[in-house]
Amino acid sequence: MNSAKILVIDDEHTIIEILARAFASRGHLTAGAVNGAEALTALGASEFDLVLLDQVLPQTTGMQLLQRLRPLTRAPIYLMSGDSSEDTALDASFLGAAGFFAKPLNINEILDIVDRLPQRRA
Repeated sequence: MNSAKILVIDDEHTIIEILARAFASRGHLTAGAVNGAEALTALGASEFDLVLLDQVLPQTTGMQLLQRLRPLTRAPIYLMSGDSSEDTALDASFLGAAGFFAKPLNINEILDIVDRLPQRRA
């Protein structure tokens, strides 16, 4: 894939920065949002190829936000959570998530997903 545009929604700035560096090393662009309002604004302003969504956010949960984001984008949305139970992954899938990443994150696993994204149309 050429350059992907990725939205990372996580209230921990460090997570956004680490992922942004990893994506930039492969030529991808990253936007960050630390809460639901910022995420909705970002999706309203731009199109993304992938959305990474943390489960624990201020004033909402990732599951609640997933339900609001799903109709706004065709990009795959992956939930990220420290709760790596099968129930969490199944709930995310039921609500429209393309997949689930357990925290602590495996950056290579995420980069593999980015590498498999379809080519962006010019």
